[in-house]
Amino acid sequence: MRRALGRLSAALLAGALLVLVGTGTAQATTTVEIPAATDGGISATVKFYGAVVPQPYNPDPTAYFGYRKCQLIYHDYDPTAGCGGFKLSVILHNVRNQPGYIAGLSSTGRYFQAYADTARTFGCLRADGTFDHSTSFVVRTQQQPLSATYYEPDSNYILYAHRNYSGEYGPHFYVNFAPVQVDCPDGMTPTQYGLKVTNVNVTIDDANVFGDTTWSTPGPFYA
Repeated sequence: MRRALGRLSAALLAGALLVLVGTGTAQATTTVEIPAATDGGISATVKFYGAVVPQPYNPDPTAYFGYRKCQLIYHDYDPTAGCGGFKLSVILHNVRNQPGYIAGLSSTGRYFQAYADTARTFGCLRADGTFDHSTSFVVRTQQQPLSATYYEPDSNYILYAHRNYSGEYGPHFYVNFAPVQVDCPDGMTPTQYGLKVTNVNVTIDDANVFGDTTWSTPGPFYA
């Protein structure tokens, strides 16, 4: 039976830590603890981080390099400077105490998957750099699949890491958004005003160790 780990057990960090890291990007880090559904189960720490909010917004859908970059190169698992996005890491706790782990079972070959609702606000900057709210619009997605960071969402990789190294491990994900058309009047500059991520769900269906489990948090996460 599906176990829903749906309640948020800890308050979000007091606001998002927002750090400007150069023209066109912003990074925010927020961490949430999600408890196990039952005593002795697997809990999770979910971290939202590495967000990129392009300001000004001038993506090039064909660019692999530079500040307008939207395309990913080989082994590139990051949001791009031109299109923006975010990262999500999940650390799983108490894996080594699960009956299947103790019995030495492998995973059934399943991958962790993650989904989230996203809302990106766009609009135009006036010549003095202030945002014109009358030009704003929001691009929303519901339960958008997050992309896998390399092989890290492979459940057998996570079991291997727990068995061969100290510490705790879990899947990592990222989103590199598709470009959006932002048209502004003469003298104004397109910008992404902000990013909101909600209703994050991390799931797996693995009978041997991790069970049929969903770790959920409503968020919100902001950048």
